[in-house]
Amino acid sequence: MNVSQESIKTASTKIFQGIGIVYGRIKIDESQKALIDIEGETFELKQTKAVRRKLIPYKEEHPDTMVYLRVYPGFNPQSQKLWFQANRFYPSQPESTTVNQFILAGVWQYIPQLPNQPVISIYRNNLRPGEKVENARANHLPVQGFAEEAYRYQPSAKGSTSPKRKFYELLVQLNPQQRAFDYLQLLDSTEKIPPYIKKKKKKPQPSQPKLTVKVTEMNFTALQKTAIKLREAGFLKGKVSGKGITFEALSAKVLDSLNNHPEAEKVLCLGPK
Repeated sequence: MNVSQESIKTASTKIFQGIGIVYGRIKIDESQKALIDIEGETFELKQTKAVRRKLIPYKEEHPDTMVYLRVYPGFNPQSQKLWFQANRFYPSQPESTTVNQFILAGVWQYIPQLPNQPVISIYRNNLRPGEKVENARANHLPVQGFAEEAYRYQPSAKGSTSPKRKFYELLVQLNPQQRAFDYLQLLDSTEKIPPYIKKKKKKPQPSQPKLTVKVTEMNFTALQKTAIKLREAGFLKGKVSGKGITFEALSAKVLDSLNNHPEAEKVLCLGPK
């Protein structure tokens, strides 16, 4: 194994990560999108502003020169496309590094988008300045040849013998021709999952049957008062009293308002008869 000391130090801190060194020729397509050619295979190349500032003038001076980049790998489960995010540029190979080798640290599991192909899920350790939790996406990378049984979430399976959720640190090799990673070595594993950014689960909204019971249990006077509150809050339009306004018609309007505006329940108290 020949991995940079920087990578070894980073991996030993038990954080989620995917990082490695690639060597290739930078191209710019017709839409001005950056690409990198690695061993005859082309991949999309995303860049930080710092990398772009150094790489553009270097490419103008050395248009046909191949470069070394420290990159984070990315994978789109829907399109099955592998891409890279460059976060550092080197005009020559950094010491103590092996080209196209990566350290991947994450949870080895199945995800709903790839139910028949296990991936190593690399979650976010922290948020960028100004970034919202809901925008912090995990990275899911398939690895060929890793024989450990992957975790699969099965909420309805009682007494399941499926493996526990574990954190793995793997040394892998980029296979450009197959556009995938090949397993080389298990560096570490643990059932203690490092902390990571978790998206908040949305609270389930009240179901229509419960709302129906609450509304239908009200008398006509309470129903009218409820409808008036909804109208004043902007959740209901039209008449709530007068000729032609029956209990059935008004309760239908109230239920429709509550179901289309879940936040409406916060501004009123539905009382019984």
